[in-house]
Formats: sequence, structure tokens, C-alpha cells
Amino acid sequence: MKVPFFKRLFAYIIDILIVTILTTMICSAIPSKNENVEKKLSELSTELIEKKIDNKEYIDKYKDLMYESNKNEKATTAITLVLTIAYFVVFQYMNKGQTIGKKLLGLRVVSSETKKEVSILKGLLRSILPISIISNTISIALINILTKKVYINLYLAASELETLFIFVTVFLILYRKDGRGLHDMIANTMVVSEKR
Repeated sequence: MKVPFFKRLFAYIIDILIVTILTTMICSAIPSKNENVEKKLSELSTELIEKKIDNKEYIDKYKDLMYESNKNEKATTAITLVLTIAYFVVFQYMNKGQTIGKKLLGLRVVSSETKKEVSILKGLLRSILPISIISNTISIALINILTKKVYINLYLAASELETLFIFVTVFLILYRKDGRGLHDMIANTMVVSEKR
């Protein structure tokens, strides 16, 4: 039986809040190097609103500031990536297909073929695009290797791919008879309701 979309969405929101709180608690101990970047972003937005710069100039300057921000925040991005994988892949695997959000709402990820627990590899495969593993990995691994222009283009392309993936996944969850998203089809998984 298909799990209602909003039940899945609410479980996901709970899980994202948990990961965000954990990340914020851990990363608050790391001094931020982005105060200057945040100030420049605010000034840049003001310049656009006051029509002191056009859209093209805004986008060019924004990309430079995004690059500087990503370079400054490698440690925070790495911590976020590790916690996200630990929670959505390892923790879910150890809890037989349930995160805290799924547990609270009586949901479980299972193999679409066997209806049994999924392997940790399938859990990772299922999570790669919806939880920004690719763009965060690019951000950490390639920022010091690639030129600024290549890095920005690759990072933005990965982010756009992840966004498109999420829209397609939501559409499929809403309209497919079995409620499986693109990530479920890639990993041969599905979300089921627990019998209570």
C-alpha cells in the first residue's frame, strides 16, 4: 500500500531538523571565517535592489562570494557531510530501515524486491542525490584542485542536478501507484508503513 506523501515529507522534515541541530551544535565550536562574506552578500543584494548593478554583475559577484564561502567553510561542509551520511545511511541501516522521523511516523525503508531490510550500500545509493552528498563532496574534495571557474560550474551543475532529482522524485512519489521516488527506483527500495 502506498505511503501518503505528506507522511513521508513530515518524517523527512523531522530527520533534517535532527541533522541540522547536531551539525549546528558541533560546528558552533568552529570559528566562522565567513562573516566578511556574509556582509559582502548583504551589500551585494542591496546594490541589486537599489539597481546599482544589473543581474549579470550580481550573478558574477555572487559566484565569487559563493566560492570564497565554500573555501572558508570546508570543515563545516565535511562535518555536515559525515553527519548526514551517518544519520541517513548508517543509523538507518542499524535501525532496520528507520530514522527517527520514520520511526515516529511508523515508516520503514525496505527492498522493493524482497520487502526486507536494505544493505548499507543500497542505503547510500538511495541517499546520494536527495541529501546533497555529491555537491558537498565536490565542495570539499575539489575546491583546492580545480580552477575557480571550473569548480563553480561543476558545483552549480551538481546542485542543479540534485534539485532536478528532488523535483522528479516528489512528482513520482505523488503520482506513481507504488509511491516510489527516483531514489527508490535507483536503489530498488520502497518506503512502507509499519503495522501497528
